[in-house]
Amino acid sequence: MVNYMEFIDREKELKILEREWKRKPSFVVLYGRRRVGKTRLIREFSKEKKVFFFTFPEAIKEAQMREFKKELSRFFDDELILKVETDNWYDLFRYLASKVEAETLIVFDEFTYAIKSDRKILSDLQRVWDHELSRKSVMLILSGSLLGMMWDDILSYASPLYGRRTRSMHLKPMDYLSSLRFFGDPEYGIQAYMLVGGIPHYLKIAREYSSAEKFLYDEFLNDYGFFYDEPYVILGEELRELRTYFSILRAIAEGNTRLEEIANFLGLPARSAYPYLENLLRLGLVKREKPLFGDRKVSLYRISDPMLLTWFTLVYPQMDRISLGTATLENAYKVFSVRFEELAREFLILKKPFEFSQIGRWWWRGEEIDIIAVNEDTAYLIEVKWKDLSEKDARRILSLLKEKAKNVRFNGEFRYGVIARSIEGKEKFDLAFDLGDIMN
Repeated sequence: MVNYMEFIDREKELKILEREWKRKPSFVVLYGRRRVGKTRLIREFSKEKKVFFFTFPEAIKEAQMREFKKELSRFFDDELILKVETDNWYDLFRYLASKVEAETLIVFDEFTYAIKSDRKILSDLQRVWDHELSRKSVMLILSGSLLGMMWDDILSYASPLYGRRTRSMHLKPMDYLSSLRFFGDPEYGIQAYMLVGGIPHYLKIAREYSSAEKFLYDEFLNDYGFFYDEPYVILGEELRELRTYFSILRAIAEGNTRLEEIANFLGLPARSAYPYLENLLRLGLVKREKPLFGDRKVSLYRISDPMLLTWFTLVYPQMDRISLGTATLENAYKVFSVRFEELAREFLILKKPFEFSQIGRWWWRGEEIDIIAVNEDTAYLIEVKWKDLSEKDARRILSLLKEKAKNVRFNGEFRYGVIARSIEGKEKFDLAFDLGDIMN
């Protein structure tokens, strides 16, 4: 297990930031969901650089400006700036630009909180960048967690800052291989990853435990647990009408994956439910799937955020029982079953035990195949089970796969495989993988 303070992964992102540093003046927009590690990445990148780093508090404009002046005073060793009376950001940004001389990294972290308080900050920054900062040896990083605001107010064509950035980076959660580096016990690490995904802050909480059961009881099924109200924090910042969004996510967690099923669960026409789904898709909290070699008009919706899947499967249906201390892990298997399928797909993509150019799922008239991976002349059909399989179980699964393949419209060779928690006699099968293959 790594040291608590060790910086894990993000080598690719650090290399991109270093390239931008070398090509100064540069303007980088870094965004990603809360707790994904944006600030830690910037801190790591800023080591041994002259850096003006300001994190905008979630506060009114006057409070933000007051804190900004304190940071300017500290950075430039100038107490006079504290006495400057101004009600616009232009004056403060211009002061910053006038004082910067040597190579400097300027970081405005959680910049979306500033936009919420005063949208004029966008045009103020644009003016100072165009006329002063862009003529100096500086690298400016704007970082934010409110994804909708980052897209609409900073990255969109309508933004005053449009066309100024030299790089935009959407920081995603870590993959499972990087996430395992948080844990001494890789099998528990895999379970923790399935429960909360590759969010560094979540993984740091999970690694304080040694079992998934204890972790779930203490941090999810406990009204003082960290994750007990985390979805309210994540969704509440981005969305209104939380009751409707919570109902949609609960519907999907309970197996209502088609638009019509979700709409029926909400008691709404499909056309009324669709805009809510689009917002969840845009934020990356839900994903839409279409079958490979199936009816492309048929879409299924799945919760793509692992923590939300765990919460809406285990916590939301048991809120009353949690307060009484009687909540159970009865539905935990449903989370592991769904997430193990996604983990299996990630394993195939990262480790490539065979070559393929496309990967997805297949379904048709009630039949499903968990994974189809395809190259030019071969389709690999894979069944995924969060179970310990006997040799007989594995052979039965492969036999069923061959029957399903008769309905898959593919003109090429079929190969059949299984991925499970463990597989007896694994070496006897053409394509068989278990946790050992995934973890090592």
